[in-house]
Amino acid sequence: MFGRKKSVTGDSEAAAPGDAADSAPSTAGPHDRSAIADVTRYYTDLGFGHLDLGSLVIGVPKGRDLNVALDPNGQPEFHVVTSVSRVIPRAFAAPKSAGQWRTMVAGMREQLEGQGAEVTVEDGPWGRELVAAMPGAVFRAIGVDGHRWTAEVRIMATPELAEQAAEEGREVFEHLLVNRGEGPMPVREALPLTIPDEIQQALVKAQSQLAAQQQAQAYQQQMAAGQPAQAAAQARPQNPQARPQTGQTPASSSPAPAQEPSPASQPEQTPASQPVQKPASQPRRDGSAMDRLRGTDEL
Repeated sequence: MFGRKKSVTGDSEAAAPGDAADSAPSTAGPHDRSAIADVTRYYTDLGFGHLDLGSLVIGVPKGRDLNVALDPNGQPEFHVVTSVSRVIPRAFAAPKSAGQWRTMVAGMREQLEGQGAEVTVEDGPWGRELVAAMPGAVFRAIGVDGHRWTAEVRIMATPELAEQAAEEGREVFEHLLVNRGEGPMPVREALPLTIPDEIQQALVKAQSQLAAQQQAQAYQQQMAAGQPAQAAAQARPQNPQARPQTGQTPASSSPAPAQEPSPASQPEQTPASQPVQKPASQPRRDGSAMDRLRGTDEL
């Protein structure tokens, strides 16, 4: 399964616009976007769908779905999901010198071990892969340094399906395209994404619903605690219709707050004709394994 670290295409290996080949580069990805002459053809030849987010192009293998969600900070992130795995691709600015991924792995390992996870670092096709075992779940992070960027995927799965999930994550990782841009950026800062208008509108709606939901929860907590009516009224949602109802979900066009599935559950599926799912909003379960993993931007 594991072999020598594969090379990664960067700006220095990109073909000039006038003589760029139509076929994919001979080296393994993730690739710098400038190395691909025709992005649409690249994914079509693979039999993949894809979503172009400007700084990051995510390929979606056949039989998988792409969900959009909100992370704990209310920022959008994209998940490639199957019944086996949930894969989250990301890309960061990096210095010209290599070594950022090694530093990120060390930071993740220290934090996860501090939370009681059993952490190992394995040798994978791109080098170091961090694996954290928790009750009922396995988290794996795969990354590599490109030319002034670092690409990463994070994979969540149940223990019995962890190896299959790792292969699914590697397939997504290998075909990421990264566009770092030329402007200065702090190292380890996430590359900004260009969100398509349709998805952006759904995200704005989801953020509003999340705010209303949080306000409603605060109101319910104050009422349950027997707080004075005046204080409870201040916490009460201004728009009663925005208050979530038990057993009811918002319209399916609204993305959910980013939440990894419970280890015993499977990621929600979408029809193949819909490349991006906007899952129904569900309250985050504080203290879940993935909540702890994603407590900081370093993880």
